[in-house]
Amino acid sequence: MYDAVLTGVETRTSSPVCIKRDKDSFTSINTKGLYPAGEGAGYAGGILSAGVDGIKVAEALALDLLGQARGNVNKN
Repeated sequence: MYDAVLTGVETRTSSPVCIKRDKDSFTSINTKGLYPAGEGAGYAGGILSAGVDGIKVAEALALDLLGQARGNVNKN
C-alpha cells in the first residue's frame, strides 16, 4: 500500500494565480502527482464552485488510482 499526503489549505481570499492543469486528467501540467483544485488553485470563485471542482478532481484522482481514463467508466 502506498502512502499519501493530502493537504487542503483554507484561506479567506481568492487566488490571484491559477495552477495550470490538464483539462482531461485534472493533473498539474508541470508537477507529477499534483491535482490542483478549488479556489486556492484558481478554479473556483466561491464555496459551491469549489465543492463542485473538488468532486471533479476527486473522481479524476480515483480513476487515475484505478488505472482508468475519464469517460471509460461503465455507468450502469
